[in-house]
Amino acid sequence: MGTGVKLRGEGWKKFVRRHGKMTALVVGWIVAAAAAMLLVFLWVVADAQATGLVESELGRWTVGLFFTFLLQVILWELILVASWVIPTAVLMYLLWYKKLPAEERKEYEGGPKRSRSAGEDSGISFFVGLVWLAIVWLDGKWNLAFQDWTFDDWVYSWMWAGLVVLVIVGIPGIMYLIWSLRRNGG
Repeated sequence: MGTGVKLRGEGWKKFVRRHGKMTALVVGWIVAAAAAMLLVFLWVVADAQATGLVESELGRWTVGLFFTFLLQVILWELILVASWVIPTAVLMYLLWYKKLPAEERKEYEGGPKRSRSAGEDSGISFFVGLVWLAIVWLDGKWNLAFQDWTFDDWVYSWMWAGLVVLVIVGIPGIMYLIWSLRRNGG
């Protein structure tokens, strides 16, 4: 007899096997939403510098500039991304998932929920930080004072670090998912 967590994991494997097309659609939708978020963020970064909202050199930034920029990013993400992501998610839930038989939904939703304690993050952000340090070193900016960095340098170095970690974690994760689905008769 397995634990509730294992049963819940088995339920999601069944879900993927039973609803492969919808799963692929949802994964594609998530990828599109993530790409849209990234593009909007990069657009705000470029626009904030071009309009003079923020300084391009990090050494000249202030706390006020940081919060102004942060609010600008949140505003544009809400307008250009959340405005279609949230209604689409609600429609998917109401028009498709909610119409699945109650017994089937119970299979997927069953099992005890695990909660994380405050501050626990499985080490991914630490790993991204280490990759960022490697990128800075490889890029030749290791001994460059922050005041000589441009805002683009900082944003793109963190973006590359996140993408590298996504590839390092994502490819084996996808391979494991495919392997486990095939092994279990998916």
